[in-house]
Order: sequence, then structure tokens, then C-alpha cells
Amino acid sequence: MQFVQPTLADRQLFLDWAAVENWRVPEREQQLFQGYWRPYFFALRTAGTVQGFVSAVSYRESGWIGNLLVDPERRGHGYGSALFDFALDFLRQRNLKRIWLTASLSGRPIYQRRGFVSIDRVERWQGNGLGISELEKRELQTELIELDRNCWGESRAHLLSDLVADGDICRSGETFGLLQPGGAGWQLGPWLSPNKCPLENRLLLTEALAKTPAGRPLIVDALVSAKVTPLLRNTDFFLTGSNELMCLSEAPVISLDGVFALASLGSIG
Repeated sequence: MQFVQPTLADRQLFLDWAAVENWRVPEREQQLFQGYWRPYFFALRTAGTVQGFVSAVSYRESGWIGNLLVDPERRGHGYGSALFDFALDFLRQRNLKRIWLTASLSGRPIYQRRGFVSIDRVERWQGNGLGISELEKRELQTELIELDRNCWGESRAHLLSDLVADGDICRSGETFGLLQPGGAGWQLGPWLSPNKCPLENRLLLTEALAKTPAGRPLIVDALVSAKVTPLLRNTDFFLTGSNELMCLSEAPVISLDGVFALASLGSIG
């Protein structure tokens, strides 16, 4: 049993398996795991055959486990547990304060047995772009990174800088959101609102929908604690799924106050 960096052929296999599971894998995330974050994406091989994948990304004080995927025809052989335990050990060696993940209902007991606790719930909402406004390259990266640091309790500057390179920062007052283009669907995240102003959040969501191409899905992975369900429903978003946001931490977990939506689709925060 070997844990190795995937080849290009392996990455296509991951995408094929993800399609079977109806996973959305953002194009920018794929690029990150082929470039700067290549050392954080792993394939499990046995006798030369890939059995599964997992990612384990670390920031300054926290890490994220994601992209845990096993060959659909080889499940039930312990590969999923082996991949998860490898990722957990990989991050523990970095002496991080917290390790995060999002868990399905079936996966939650597995993570609970390893000490993870539920912190929040992430709901995936989907709307349809209107295509009535153009993207703007506004110089708000510094403000977004600082706000994200205040909300998460640490800097995630490299992640946000990479995402901003292809995205568009939306702003309404003190509320910020990063609109991320993508072929299969666009995403709004991170969505950060320290004052939780209803008007600011409505204006920001309206701006994101207006800039998303007409008919193109706009995905939001919103925290239930943000209480934006009425706003999303009133702007014609519909719920497509949900997962538990879980954390392994020896110290009290940060409150995530002001975090409305994640920057990724569950795998890197």
C-alpha cells in the first residue's frame, strides 16, 4: 500500500469517479492541486493500481481533509479508512491547532470515532445566473484577505490570492464575497459578513447573480448558522444537499462569526 502524488492519468481517474458521485470539482481547485498544492493531494496504490484519493491541505494553524474518494468497485475493503488515517496523520505532523472536514450523514460516525465533533452544517444552494452585469477587477484583495483572517482566526492569504486571480470580489458595505467562475458552475465563496446586515447581504447576492452568465448555475455552500435560508429562497436558490462541518481540535473551536459561505466546495475551506 503506497500513498503517492497522482499522475495526470490518475487525476483523470479521480474526475471520472467524481462524476459518478455527481461531485462538482471546481476547475480552479483542480489547478491548485496540480500546482502549488500538488504535495497535498494523494493517491493510494496497491499492486500498481489506484484504489482512491484524498487531499490534506494545511494553512498556518489549521488543515482541511477533502476529496476522499475510493474506486466505486473497490469499496468495503478498508481503502477509505486507510486514506483518511493517512491524511489525518499527515496533518497532525504539522502541529496544527484544528483540522476541518465536511461529512455526509453516513461518514459522520467514522469521523466522530476519531475525535471530530460537529460545529455547523453546510447547505449547498444553487441559483441561476442572470448575465446582466460584467465582471469587475476591483482592488479589494487586501480587504478580503484581512476580513477572512478575522473570521477564521488565521491568514489564508495564499488560497484567496489564487482564487481572486480568476475571480471577482463583490462588496456591499462591510460584506464581501468572491465570485469564482467555472465551466460547470460558478461559485460564491468565501461570503463574509461581520455585521450580518440583511440589506448588504441581499445586495451582494443580487450582484453575484447578475454577474454570473445567464443560465449558468451559481453555487453557494452556506453555513446554517449564518441564517441566510430566507434570503437564498427569496432570490430563487434551491437546496441541493447538505453536510456536517466537523472539526478536530484540542483548544476551543473558533466561532466562525461572520462566515456565511465557504471558499471551496467542502475540501479546502
